[in-house]
Amino acid sequence: MAKTRAATKAAGVKKSGGSDKLIAAAKRDALAARKKKLSTLGALIRRRLTTVVESFYDIGVALTEVLKSKLYAAGGHASLEAWLEAEGLLSFSQAKKLIAIVKSVPREQALAVGQERAYALIALSSATPEPDSAAELIAHGVVDGQAAAKAPVRAIEAAAKVERAKAPKTAAAKAKAKADAAVEKTVRAMLRASGLKAMAVSVGRDEVRVVVSRRQVEKALEG
Repeated sequence: MAKTRAATKAAGVKKSGGSDKLIAAAKRDALAARKKKLSTLGALIRRRLTTVVESFYDIGVALTEVLKSKLYAAGGHASLEAWLEAEGLLSFSQAKKLIAIVKSVPREQALAVGQERAYALIALSSATPEPDSAAELIAHGVVDGQAAAKAPVRAIEAAAKVERAKAPKTAAAKAKAKADAAVEKTVRAMLRASGLKAMAVSVGRDEVRVVVSRRQVEKALEG
């Protein structure tokens, strides 16, 4: 009887040891796969850096995957920044810009306006109280009297600086600015749907004033 119990215990230990080995093997395989993925993405980034003007979006996509999946850890690094530094790929600040572009701007738009303008428009959309996105600015926005998609980067950066300087400081002021911006956006959308483009939209406490060119109105009447 004692021998039977001993044999059963030994079999249990053997079975447990086999399970542990399987788990350890699975972990090794998973780590190896992550290391391979990290190496593949690192190689892609290195290749694309030679043609960064055309390939910046692909680099941003790769960086986004490394960051979201924490693939840098598979290479023994504590962060994306540490991995980039160890690999000598690109600066962390530049990486953050490319990741922001991928997050905020569709590929076709980003490639059309270029890396620097796309990032500048992201900064501008963040600085303004209007609930618009960089993608919306590229499609419909105006900066310094010209289409945002073609505006000089310096003009966009200057506009963002102005918006940050006049940003409301109190919670009540921020809430009012957000509400006014939502009203303005809705009015502009209504006008676009009617084939009109507002030269100015002023949101007051009890009224909203819209300025459109006389030519636009005359053209609408002719139609």
